[in-house]
Amino acid sequence: MSKLFFVYGTLRKHGTAHNLIINETLLASQAKTSGKLYLGDHLDPVLVPSENQTSYGELYEVMDKKADHIIKWMNRTGKVEKIKVMTDHLGEVDAFTQVDDGSHQKAEEVRFNDWLVHLELDRPVHYYYAYGSCMDNERFKLASVDHLFINKIGGGVTDRLEMNYSLTVHDGGRANIVETGQPGEGVLYKVNQEALAYLFEREGVHTGMYRPVMIDVRVGDRTYEKSISFIVINPSEELAPPLHYATEIIRGSKNVVSDEYHKKLVQDLKEKFNVTIE
Repeated sequence: MSKLFFVYGTLRKHGTAHNLIINETLLASQAKTSGKLYLGDHLDPVLVPSENQTSYGELYEVMDKKADHIIKWMNRTGKVEKIKVMTDHLGEVDAFTQVDDGSHQKAEEVRFNDWLVHLELDRPVHYYYAYGSCMDNERFKLASVDHLFINKIGGGVTDRLEMNYSLTVHDGGRANIVETGQPGEGVLYKVNQEALAYLFEREGVHTGMYRPVMIDVRVGDRTYEKSISFIVINPSEELAPPLHYATEIIRGSKNVVSDEYHKKLVQDLKEKFNVTIE
């Protein structure tokens, strides 16, 4: 038998307590639940239930013997409750997590309700995973920021996140990455904080369109841990992108992502939306 756990702090991948759960089954790297995250004692995050906020973490399936140990560990600094957790590919599930028991002094809000993002966001240098029109530099040039995106590492692979067109705007769909459990591909850049500020504006982060995330990206034999990317906060059903936008994606991905994945991008546009890119 097993239990499901939603983890949002040090138990997460790259967290200091991740070794407690590292050999268990990761079901969703982009899970979410209702609640607000704060930094509590020792700067560890605490989850305060709230219907008006959404917090992000990972979902694991843990075998019973280890699950009892995890529950005991969580009870040291909070209380364990069963909550509703949403995932892209599994829908809504019930999972155990640690919630605030009222004993923590809440130092500050966790930015974007994502603990890894909060910890890593202020780094002077980031690796940035682009999967939509940002794979192409045409709009970088139009915005006079192309000099900020000249350090292109190459085509990158994510283990669990694939691109679709689930952001709806006035003239059609825009790119998003959703968790399918299958690998996706994009372009990895090395960027500074000036480039990041441009991306936050372009992606509508401060207006609630996309949120920043930290994901691991493979380029060749190297894994770039905690690379920054952006995910749509409230995705919709997929919608056909306008031709100019689809053209940027296909142009930007050519000769950077694998030939197989480039063909998949072209084929998806044709089969899903009858959009043909020469």
